[in-house]
Amino acid sequence: MLVEGSCAHGGGFLRRSCGRPAVGQCVYCGDRFCADHGLRGEDFIEVCSRPRCRAKFDDVRSHQQWREGAAEYNRTSVCAHDECRDRMEHRCQRCRLMFCQSHLRDRVILDRSLDPPRRMPTLLCMHCMARRELWD
Repeated sequence: MLVEGSCAHGGGFLRRSCGRPAVGQCVYCGDRFCADHGLRGEDFIEVCSRPRCRAKFDDVRSHQQWREGAAEYNRTSVCAHDECRDRMEHRCQRCRLMFCQSHLRDRVILDRSLDPPRRMPTLLCMHCMARRELWD
């Protein structure tokens, strides 16, 4: 994808941006970046060098790896929480894996996919609850 404009990064406090031609646009914040201020990954994922955006990128990768490992437990009808061998009972509404009752929590979250956003009761596993701080 062709990105028009210049890089919006690299200026710092009270300094202008680097101004080099943009090569990508961050999927998280939407800012354009040059080759020095971002990453163009596989599957056309483009992420700028801002710490929060890079943390989200890294979190998605580690969450995918965790999810693949935890799904193995569900294949044998066992809770997806590491080292738990109780039978699975309920589904986490974020990662969609199955857990026993003791490894899920009922939380009220702001669902931004609705218009207007609304607070909704949601069943979340421990892993997905820990990730919410970065994503909210």
